[in-house]
Amino acid sequence: MIEKFSPCKINLMLAILGVRPDGFHELISIVAPTKFGDTLKAQISDKPADSLACNMEGIPLDSTNLVIKAAELFREATGRSEHFDFDLQKRVPAGAGLGGGSSNGAAALLAVNELCGNPLPMKKLSEIAAQMGSDCPLFLTNTPVVMRGRGERVFALRGEAREYIERLKLVIFKPDFSINTGWAYSQMKANPQDYMSENAAESALSEWLENPSISGLPLINNMQIEAFKKFPALQIVLDEIRTRFRVPAMMSGSGSACFAIVNNLEDDEIAELEKLVKNLLGETALVVRA
Repeated sequence: MIEKFSPCKINLMLAILGVRPDGFHELISIVAPTKFGDTLKAQISDKPADSLACNMEGIPLDSTNLVIKAAELFREATGRSEHFDFDLQKRVPAGAGLGGGSSNGAAALLAVNELCGNPLPMKKLSEIAAQMGSDCPLFLTNTPVVMRGRGERVFALRGEAREYIERLKLVIFKPDFSINTGWAYSQMKANPQDYMSENAAESALSEWLENPSISGLPLINNMQIEAFKKFPALQIVLDEIRTRFRVPAMMSGSGSACFAIVNNLEDDEIAELEKLVKNLLGETALVVRA
């Protein structure tokens, strides 16, 4: 049996540039895996079918789950006949903009490849991961990356930029409502004035890469614009965090999860921030340190 940690991610920068000819959205994003995530166990099955058990209600257990999809695509790519039993212990909620499902799929792909003696090189694994979803490839390396295209062009950050991001201390929080990713992108398409120009996005990214610092991170997410109109509580919480604690805070991805960067806060201040989030979003809100 193999056990894989399946981290969630945050988008420290997410600039949606417009719609591509293939219908996907063009984007530029800085993405960082976090210390908060799920656990996936995998073993070769003695049955002629894949199986998936999960501790969280409402999670699909068939091939609509990327864990099972990863096993199917692995067999297609290798011609192997093995099937697999998976046990997924989830902590990352769905509909959060944290990439939990994509991370699970990438973890499953790495696990089945390892169980079978690593027949596929990383380049081929990345190609398979891209078939599962735009942000699946980034979870194969568990390192901060810059994503371009629809998310399939992944470039690992190195040097100072990587070091700064890996030192980030985060509070991640999610209200008890979710934001459908399809809805979020449809709102971008319906409101093209929300798109960011490629030149502006690349300029902000290049400026930070030349002189990386936590304070200078290009915290951009133009998906917030329409999300805040429908879910004003998110903007209220983020504004309150910035005002009271003077730390960077933003929605991650298509939401509804958000994060605050708390490197400059003491433990008691972080606890106060967490209490504030609970007070504003309710006790059912997810609040975790990562």
